[in-house]
Amino acid sequence: MSQDTDSLAAQVAELQRRNAELQRELHLKKQMYAALVEDQRELICKFNLDSTLSFVNDAYCRFFGKTREELVGHHFTPLVPEEDRVLIADVLARLGPKEPVLECEHRVLTPGGEVRWLNWVDRAIFDEAGNIAAFQAVGIDVTDRRSAEEHAERNEVLRAELIHAQEQALRELAAPLIPIADDVLAMPLVGRIDEKRAQLVLETLLEGVVRMAAETVLLDVTGITTVDTQVAEALVRTAHAVKLIGAKAVFTGIQPHVAQTLITMGIEVHGVISVRSLKDGIAWAMQERGKSRKVAPRPRSR
Repeated sequence: MSQDTDSLAAQVAELQRRNAELQRELHLKKQMYAALVEDQRELICKFNLDSTLSFVNDAYCRFFGKTREELVGHHFTPLVPEEDRVLIADVLARLGPKEPVLECEHRVLTPGGEVRWLNWVDRAIFDEAGNIAAFQAVGIDVTDRRSAEEHAERNEVLRAELIHAQEQALRELAAPLIPIADDVLAMPLVGRIDEKRAQLVLETLLEGVVRMAAETVLLDVTGITTVDTQVAEALVRTAHAVKLIGAKAVFTGIQPHVAQTLITMGIEVHGVISVRSLKDGIAWAMQERGKSRKVAPRPRSR
């Protein structure tokens, strides 16, 4: 009996020793984990299903300028702008066994009133039954990156606006439309006209005629340096297109070599009005305008 008692006592002592060892190891691991968490620059927190904080590390406290006592046991939602809380609620609602970890970015409010951006990795913590018991989140400040992205987006918008303005300026230079009178327009063409510019001239001219309710358009070709079949046909097409929408197209300043080219190439110019110079064209347009503005005689009263 004495031997059995001594053996049992030895087993108990061994179990106590091993238990003490395990306790020391557990204590060391807890210290190591706590040190690891506290030494992180990332913000680390744990919160319950109702958004009440149950743990925050030093980085979290420093970032928000509060003590643990001021944070733990309180909701974290006051630290988030109201319009961003919907995003957080949506992310937390999606967490589950199929998606235990999700990432999101939202704004937070610092004690000084500054708005910062944080990137969070949210993780669901499950109980033994597989239900969500709490959430853990690790966050980093990405304000500088977000600012750089927003700056790049603004630059891209400005770049697009600049390109649009340049294209519009080139369009106006390539096909300038000048109002001479309420219903008279002039378009002086200078330099070389290719297929693209010919199409631009046609579009600009037709849009201008409709927008300004023009009755006469003066196409001044004095400055055109070269004319080939493509250019000649494009100019004549433009004149016919203007006629189709109820206005008159008048060519001014056709040089002798241009006229010769038109005839030699057999370009159909029937019905195309032409005068010697832009000055003569304006005079002709004003004369025609005056004719159309004559007031009909009033009927005699009985």
